[in-house]
Amino acid sequence: MWSIASGQSGQTPLMDTNVMGEMVMRAWVAPRGVPVQGLMFIYMPKLSTNHWAVMLVEPQGQAGEFFGARSLKFVRAAKKDGQTANLYTLGDGMFRGLYLLDGKVKDRKGKLMHFLMLLTPQMAQQEPDPAQFLK
Repeated sequence: MWSIASGQSGQTPLMDTNVMGEMVMRAWVAPRGVPVQGLMFIYMPKLSTNHWAVMLVEPQGQAGEFFGARSLKFVRAAKKDGQTANLYTLGDGMFRGLYLLDGKVKDRKGKLMHFLMLLTPQMAQQEPDPAQFLK
């Protein structure tokens, strides 16, 4: 997962956008070697180099295993219009101390989709809406 998001795998993203230097977004559909429908890397360089997130759409597996974590610490839950999300901190592994958002949001057709979103603490403070990335 991380080799794709960081550009080390050589897999070309289906979408690669840079919105006036404020947001960089790269998206892959069914990337090789990762059991997900989609993978997105979101980066906000205008805010800081620490504002980034990785989003997995329809992951097939346990939340922690995608990010190499065996322990997750629950922070809070949210529910709105049938959409749900649980926020955790990763207790170990490569991304220890980062946040994991695990939930279901509606895509543009109104279908509920499962997602996992790895967030830096700085990005978590922005409280991104995962549904906006599925539009």
